[in-house]
Amino acid sequence: MLELLNLLMRFFTWGFATYRWKKRGEGFMLLLSLALWMDFLAALTQEGILSALGLSPNLASLVPLMSFMAVFEGILLMAVSLSLRDQIKTRWGQFLILACGTAGPTYVLLAVLLGAPPSLITAFPVPFMGASLMLLGYTLIKEEVGLKTVSTLFPVGAFLLGAINLTYPLTIRTPLAGYLYGLGALFRAMMFVGMMRYAFLTVKPPEMPITELPTGAFYSDRGKALDVLLRRMQASGNGVLITRKFLEGFKPRFPVFWMTKVTSGKIEENIVAISPTDIGILLDLVKRHLEKGHSLVVVDCFEYLMMENGFENAFKFLLSLKDTVMKYKGTLVAVIEPAAYSERQMTMLTRELERLDI
Repeated sequence: MLELLNLLMRFFTWGFATYRWKKRGEGFMLLLSLALWMDFLAALTQEGILSALGLSPNLASLVPLMSFMAVFEGILLMAVSLSLRDQIKTRWGQFLILACGTAGPTYVLLAVLLGAPPSLITAFPVPFMGASLMLLGYTLIKEEVGLKTVSTLFPVGAFLLGAINLTYPLTIRTPLAGYLYGLGALFRAMMFVGMMRYAFLTVKPPEMPITELPTGAFYSDRGKALDVLLRRMQASGNGVLITRKFLEGFKPRFPVFWMTKVTSGKIEENIVAISPTDIGILLDLVKRHLEKGHSLVVVDCFEYLMMENGFENAFKFLLSLKDTVMKYKGTLVAVIEPAAYSERQMTMLTRELERLDI
């Protein structure tokens, strides 16, 4: 029963990932979908699952087949991690993919041709896949999913499953194998639930366009500008606000990301708390709303982001945010306090942002 449940969870985890890719067209999700399909097929090389399905193939052929699948799955998972880190097009990222893609299959082929025992054939492929799963889990949390959401169950489960796979050559013939298989099923259940939540994560489109503002990237002194922007966002249900202030008593009709270390996740309708150091996750969330048609992004806490991440990192985030907004022909407004910046910092800001007087 556990074997069939394991097989079904692999299949549906792949299905949810494929649905997410079809819905959003993300390149890394295409790679992840392929990796999860390989993971599903690899289950069909396991004797226990085949027996539960009433199949009895030549067991001698299963180990090499599983090893090849583990290598290719590991390469795809590594490619997902490199893609999320924007390193897949770098010379180092391509070299890593080339090295693993060359060494892995060559190892399996030589081990089979030389008549190596199953434990030696799997000595590289399965731990390699485990290391790739751990890297994927860490990267997804760091760059995409974050912590303290249901979706986090997928990368956490992947990381823990990867840790088990690292021990495979040493534990497969020991009494621990049965317990580790049960733990693996638990971690796959975590991956299934997390991917299901991640696949169906929805973003509301804006209610109407904002036509009063020019497209581009701007800055404005703190003061009445923020009040004017908030009124326009509230009237149209259009826009994204990134702020340090908790809008108590205010019911926004547009998405608000509250920068805080106190809590994380959804606070109220349209208000989500995010750590100020999770700027990569914040950028992705803003992008999702821009994809749905929101056309205005207001940053009301750049000084706080600068304090938590340093000016250089906060400025890089602002540049990435500007590029993303410009890609979708939207408007970015950073509401700042000029006195909080040095002359050099203010020069860098005004070089990238035009002044907007409201």
